[in-house]
Amino acid sequence: MDSQEILVKNLVMKVKQELFSPDVDLVSLVLPSPYDIAWLSMISNPHRGSDEPLFKGCLDWVLQHQTTRGFWGDDDHVPTIESLTSTLVCIVALATWDVGHDAIQKGLAFIHATTEKLLEEQNNSFLEWFVIVFPAMVELAESKGLHVHFSHGSTALVEQVFQKRQQIFQMHRLVHSGDQQQYYSPELMQYLEALPAEAYDINLNETLLLCQSEEDGLLIQSPSVIAYAFMKTGRKEFLSKLNSIVQKCGFSVPAIYPMDENLPRVCLVNRTERLGLAEHFMAEITTMLGQVYRSYISCEEPKSKEKHAMPLQLYKDSLAFRLLRLHGYTVSPRKFCWFLHDEDMMVYIEEHHETFLSAMYNVYRATDVTFTGESELEDVKEFSKRILEKETIKDSKNLVGPSSMNGLQDQITHEISIPWLARLDHLEHRKFIETKLEPAGPWIGKDLSCRLSCQSNAMLLQLAIENYTLRQSIFRNELKELERWSKDIGLVDMGFARQKTAYCYFAVASTASHSSLSYVRSALVKAAVLVTVADDFFDKEGLMNELEALANAVERWQEKGLEGHGKAIFKSLKDFVDDISWQFFKQNGYDIKSYLQDLWHQAFVSWLKEAEWSKNGHPLSIVEYLQVATSSIASQTIILTAALLLDTPPGLEILKSPQSHPLTNSLMLLTRLLNDIQSYQREQEEGKPNLVLLHMKGNPNLGAEESIGIIQKVLDEKKKEFLEQALVNNGINGDDMPKACKKLHLSCLKAFHMFFNSTNAYDSPTELLADINKAIYDPLRMDAQGILKKDKPKSLASYGKSQTTCVVKVQGNLRKEFVAKPYFGYEVLSLKLRKPTILRDFGISRFASIPATGVNTPPLASCTRHVSAEINYKLFTL
Repeated sequence: MDSQEILVKNLVMKVKQELFSPDVDLVSLVLPSPYDIAWLSMISNPHRGSDEPLFKGCLDWVLQHQTTRGFWGDDDHVPTIESLTSTLVCIVALATWDVGHDAIQKGLAFIHATTEKLLEEQNNSFLEWFVIVFPAMVELAESKGLHVHFSHGSTALVEQVFQKRQQIFQMHRLVHSGDQQQYYSPELMQYLEALPAEAYDINLNETLLLCQSEEDGLLIQSPSVIAYAFMKTGRKEFLSKLNSIVQKCGFSVPAIYPMDENLPRVCLVNRTERLGLAEHFMAEITTMLGQVYRSYISCEEPKSKEKHAMPLQLYKDSLAFRLLRLHGYTVSPRKFCWFLHDEDMMVYIEEHHETFLSAMYNVYRATDVTFTGESELEDVKEFSKRILEKETIKDSKNLVGPSSMNGLQDQITHEISIPWLARLDHLEHRKFIETKLEPAGPWIGKDLSCRLSCQSNAMLLQLAIENYTLRQSIFRNELKELERWSKDIGLVDMGFARQKTAYCYFAVASTASHSSLSYVRSALVKAAVLVTVADDFFDKEGLMNELEALANAVERWQEKGLEGHGKAIFKSLKDFVDDISWQFFKQNGYDIKSYLQDLWHQAFVSWLKEAEWSKNGHPLSIVEYLQVATSSIASQTIILTAALLLDTPPGLEILKSPQSHPLTNSLMLLTRLLNDIQSYQREQEEGKPNLVLLHMKGNPNLGAEESIGIIQKVLDEKKKEFLEQALVNNGINGDDMPKACKKLHLSCLKAFHMFFNSTNAYDSPTELLADINKAIYDPLRMDAQGILKKDKPKSLASYGKSQTTCVVKVQGNLRKEFVAKPYFGYEVLSLKLRKPTILRDFGISRFASIPATGVNTPPLASCTRHVSAEINYKLFTL
C-alpha cells in the first residue's frame, strides 16, 4: 500500500467517524444560519431583565464567526447576497448588547464596499425573500443607531429594492371583511420578523398561534420567526421552542428547526456520491437510504401542501426518489409529481421559478430514472425543463441570477444539454470536485435551508481530491499495462484496425471506477479491443475466404488453416479466453471455457453474415437486419466475458444465449441503435447495412432526419425498459441476475451512449482527447485549500530545469523531436499534426501533447484537430 492509498484510507476512517457514525446528530452536519443565530442572540433573558442575552452562546457565535472580510456567511472567500442580510442582522445583534465594536465597524465597511457589486450581480432580478428582508434589516440597523452608509453607486440599486418591497406588500395586502383591518397573506408570514407592524392582524398572539397549525409547518420551523414572536409576545410556547432548538443544535442554529432528518440524509448521500466517494461508504449509504425509504413509502403525498413549504418538500422528495431508484428500491414518483394535478400550484411555481430553481433541478434529475409507462415523470420532466430553461436563457443573455446560486446555472445547462446516460461518472466526479459544486439547497425565504456545513464539506472535498488523485494513478498504471498487452499481441501493427486501447480504457475506467474492479476493467478493455480489431478485419481488410476460415477456426477453436491477420486475431482471442477461464476457475473452482468459446463464436458468425451482405448486396428487412446486427455490435460479448470475473458472476446459460435475458437483450438493441444513428453516413459510403438506411429505404417519403427521429423514439422507450431491468432488484420476469452484473450492463450502456451521443466519437481521432486527459492524466485544478485554480499559460520553464524534450508521432509512425529551451517569455502556442495520435513524453513516460495554449505535459492535445504538420513558435510576453 503506497502513501496515497494510506492517506485515502485514513481520510475515509475520519469521515466515517465524523459524518457517518450512528452517533452523529445529522442536524449538526447542516450549515448554521448566521441570520437565525443573530435573531436568537438578541433575545433578553426574561428572568434577569434586559441586561443579559438569553442565549449568550449565540452572541458568542456571532462574535467568533465574522469572516476576515467583515461579513457573516458560509464562505470566507466569496460573499453572496445573503451575506448582506446576515451581516446587517449580526451587527444589530452586537449593537443590541453593546459588544464587538470593531466587528460592527468591519461589518458596516463591508456593507459600504460590497453592496453595489452584489446588487449589480442580480441584474435587477431580486428574489422575494431579499426584497422583503434586506430593507427591513437596514431599517432595524438604523433604529439601533447604526448608520448604514451605502456607496454612491449603490444608492439607486438600494432604492429599487425598497420600491420592489412596497410593490410586494401592495400585492399581498388583504382586507378582513368584518372590521376592514389590513393584514398580509399567509405566504408572507414566513418573513414575520421583517414585516412592518401592519403586516399582521391587530391580535398578534392569535395570528401567531394560527400560524403554528400542523398544516403549516414552515413558520414554526423558522428560528428567526420564533425568536421574533417570543420577543413580541413573551409567550411560553415560543420560549419552549427556542430552548428546544438550542438544546438540540447548540448555538449553531440552522435555518430550519425542527428538521426532517431525511433531508440531511439525502443531501449527505447525494454529495458523497457526486464527489465519487460512494465505494468507501456503501454500508453507511445503505443504512441511510433504508431509513429514507421507510419514510418515503409511509405516505403517497406530502402532508402539507402550503406553497411556501414546497421548494423544500419537492427538493427532498425528488432527490430521495432518484437515490432510492438508483439503489434498487421500488418507489413511486407520486410523492413529488402530485403538483401536476394542482393547477394553482403549477402557476405559483412558474411565477416564483427562481425560488423553486434548485427544487426543479432535482425534479428534472429524478426523471433520469423513468421507467416504461410512467407518464407522470414524462410530464414533470417537461414542466421542470421549462422552468430550468428560463434560467439558461437568462445565462445565455449574460443575465446573472442570484449570486447565492453560483454554479447552479452551469449545473442546469450541463444537465439539460447532455443526457445522464451519456455522462461518465468519473468525469462527473471531477466536475464537482474542481468547481466545488455543492448541489444547491432549497430556498425557504431567508437562507439556503440545507447545505452541509463548511467543515463537513471541506472534509468530503479533501477526501474526494485525494481519492481522485489515487484513481488517476491506478488508471495510468492499468492503461500502461493494457498498451503493453496490445503491442505484445501485435494488434497495434496490423495497420488496418482502429487503435482504440486508450479510448476503450477511458470509457471503461470512467464508468466502472471502483477500486475492486481492476481485473474486470482489464477484461472489458481487452474484449473491446479484440472486438474492434476483429470487426475491422471483417469490415474492410479480410477476403471472404479469410473471413470464413477465421469464423470456422473460432467454432472449432483451432488455428489450423489460418495465416496472416486472421491467425494473429485468433491467437490473441484464444490467449484472452484462456486467461479469463483460468481466473474464473481459480475463483469458482470449475471451467467455463466452452461457454466463452460459444459466446465469441456468435459474434464472429454475425460479422461473417454482415460481410456476406455487403459483398452480395443482399436485400434486407429491418427484422432480418436486427437479428444479426444486435449480435454483431458485440456489447454482450464484451460485457459477459468481463462479468465472469465479478465476485458474483452471472449464470452460465446466458453465455450460450445472451438475447434470452431481458437486460442483456435490451443492451444489445440499445447499443446497436446508438451506433447506427451516428454512423449511417459512413456506412452508406462503405455499402454496409444500417438501420437508418433500411428505414429510409422502406419509407422513401422520409429523409434521414425523419427516420432518425422515429428510431430515436424507439431508443428512448427501450432505455426506460433497460433502466427498469437494470435497477429493480430481482423484480421483473423472475430476474435473478446479480446486482453487480446489472450495474456492469448499465456502465456498458453509458460508455456506448457517450461514444454515440451526438456524433460518432469512437471513430474520431480527436474528439475525446481532452476528456481522456481529464480522466487519466491532468491533475485536479485545485490548490491545497480546495480553491479552483484559474488556467494560466505556462512557460516552457515550468516543465524542466534546462529543457523539455517531446517526441511527436506523426503519419507513418515516424518520430519527430524538438527541444524546447525554457527561455523566459517563450511558449509553444500550437502544435499541428497531419494525422494526430497520442504523444509520449520522454521524461515522464506518460501520454503527452502540446495544446493550443502551450506545452502542457502530460495532457493530450486538443489542437490536433488541425491538418498541417508544423510546430509554431511565437513570442509570448508575460
